[in-house]
Amino acid sequence: MKEPSISPKPSKTHILWTSDEKNGIKRFDGDHLRKWCRHYGFDFETYSRVDHERAEESRTQYQCVFSTGSGSGDTFEVDGEEWTIQTGESPRTFVEIDEEGIMRIQGWSTERLIDVAELWHEDAELYIVATGDGDNLHLDTDDLTR
Repeated sequence: MKEPSISPKPSKTHILWTSDEKNGIKRFDGDHLRKWCRHYGFDFETYSRVDHERAEESRTQYQCVFSTGSGSGDTFEVDGEEWTIQTGESPRTFVEIDEEGIMRIQGWSTERLIDVAELWHEDAELYIVATGDGDNLHLDTDDLTR
């Protein structure tokens, strides 16, 4: 994906769009996604990691977390002394977009990968158009926060 260019976005609410469908050039406005997350009280993170379901190389990930779950813990014994390691909260429901425009959607009971052609919001709802003949989705983030 590339940063937004001088040419205008399809709308003020677009986060990702395909500016050149013939060549598959996607544009991504990460600042807009970050501001949208902050406005609705969602956590936003950017990091690099390898997600083997999407690629074998490390890619930058842009993650919007709608809800978190309590971390897990492990208890073990060393030299007769019991130790407990507790992990922090981890994302429970989220969307995560990598630098190629592949989105992971983690719901309460389902998970999907989508090659995104277009992503925009209307208030707290996300609208996703997949590339090719893929599915088009509407995510009501209220459903992902409860």
